[in-house]
Amino acid sequence: MLSLTTRRLTSTDVAVFRAIRSEGLVDDAASFRISVMDDDSVSLEGWRLRLERDFVVAVETEGRILGIGGFARIAGTKTEHKGLIWGMYVRPAARGTGAADHIMTTLLAHAATTVWQVQLTVVAANRRAVRFYERHGFESYGIEPSSIRMDDGSFIDEALMWRRV
Repeated sequence: MLSLTTRRLTSTDVAVFRAIRSEGLVDDAASFRISVMDDDSVSLEGWRLRLERDFVVAVETEGRILGIGGFARIAGTKTEHKGLIWGMYVRPAARGTGAADHIMTTLLAHAATTVWQVQLTVVAANRRAVRFYERHGFESYGIEPSSIRMDDGSFIDEALMWRRV
């Protein structure tokens, strides 16, 4: 059994954050709506600011990051009661270890201190991810057809999910 710790990432973690995020965007491209090219267009300072603004966590064992995930509050007077879970990625070797559960539990606990509900999107065909989110209390409220256009010209649907916190 792995000894897992979860910690908030800050602007000083920008290099390690970008490395694992890029790994996910390249190695598991069909699971993300963002491309590595889009991510690379954000400046280093832009990523530093996002790590300070959003609540981004990493789960680690023995100093090695196994996965990451983020939470952002949605801006606006009429929507500030909502938040967004984004950028969930767990390295393939760490899947099934509880790493993703540690990330989600930490994100939801933080969200509960600032918002009333959280939302996320997930590739609809990624049944493992959909079941994971359902286990954490998320419900699907729709499918966005052809939400993501892949490099080969094919399209992928996304499930829209939410839960109260």
